[in-house]
Amino acid sequence: MSGSNPNALKIYKIDVGGDMIGLAGVEQAFLEVIKLGLKGDQAAEKLLEIVGRNNFIPESCERQYKWALSLAYRNYLADPSTGKKAMEFDQKPAC
Repeated sequence: MSGSNPNALKIYKIDVGGDMIGLAGVEQAFLEVIKLGLKGDQAAEKLLEIVGRNNFIPESCERQYKWALSLAYRNYLADPSTGKKAMEFDQKPAC
């Protein structure tokens, strides 16, 4: 098997409580929240919900994840190219 799945969700790193956590589908969540026109706490709740569909988010850490996603979202809104670049990391194949 060669190549990667073009439909696979890209993994982004987000600072959650001082730990860099890789999460799938972050940019897609941002785009969906923008499309819905949500702001503030509604946007943060929706981001957590969307990202939680593709990632395990411990219930005890939901508040930290929501805050981290909200901050990353604000950076993304301020400058999408810079906000996106700040979250990216190089994914090298295991083999």
